[in-house]
Amino acid sequence: MASVTKRFRDDFEAWAANRVATGEFSLEEMADFKEMLRRDLEPGPDQLRAGLTVILAAGVEIPATVDDPEERYRLWADFFAVEVKAIRSLSACAVRHTGRNKGNGPLQQI
Repeated sequence: MASVTKRFRDDFEAWAANRVATGEFSLEEMADFKEMLRRDLEPGPDQLRAGLTVILAAGVEIPATVDDPEERYRLWADFFAVEVKAIRSLSACAVRHTGRNKGNGPLQQI
C-alpha cells in the first residue's frame, strides 16, 4: 500500500478483517481491493474514476474523478474511520446484548 499513517493502516486492517470474517469479501477479493486502493492512493490524477460521472440530485452530471491525491487519501481515511467506528459499536452492542463476549463471531475479530 502507498505510504499511509498508522491510523489509516489500522483502520483499513480492522475493516478488511471484518469484511473477510463476515464473508463480504474473500481473501482473494480483499487482496484485489488492497491493490486497487494502493493504486488509488498513488500521486497524480485519478486513474480509477477517469471517464466516469456522478449525477447530482438536480440531475446534473459531473466528473467522478478526484484528481488531488491528498483528497483521495482523506476520503478513504474518513471512510475507514467511520466504518471501523460502526463495527466497534456493533461489536459492543453484541457483547452487551449477549451479556458476554463469546469471542468466536466475526465482530470479535476487531
